[in-house]
Amino acid sequence: MWFIGLRSTAKPREEWTVTLDDHLSWMKRQHEAGKIVMSGPTPDRRLGIYLIRADSRPEAEEIAGSDPYTAAGFCTFELIEWELHQVMGAGPFSMAEIKAHSQ
Repeated sequence: MWFIGLRSTAKPREEWTVTLDDHLSWMKRQHEAGKIVMSGPTPDRRLGIYLIRADSRPEAEEIAGSDPYTAAGFCTFELIEWELHQVMGAGPFSMAEIKAHSQ
């Protein structure tokens, strides 16, 4: 199964104690494991977009929740199930496109 993970900021960045290096290290491990196959920020950098490959929604929630930013409570995730045919050859993703396909 495929999920679009939308990570949004829950607390002001000035309060964050988790470093970018922690987050990037986690991201690298997820990419190497084939669990996150695409990721990137939105232009305003208040939202991250992840394409997550998982066998189930609970597994996708576990992957998203293991992001150091999320685990520390600085960010939250919204998961949207995504069809394989939508994933193949797709991107870049716009917020309007993601929301339209999730309905």
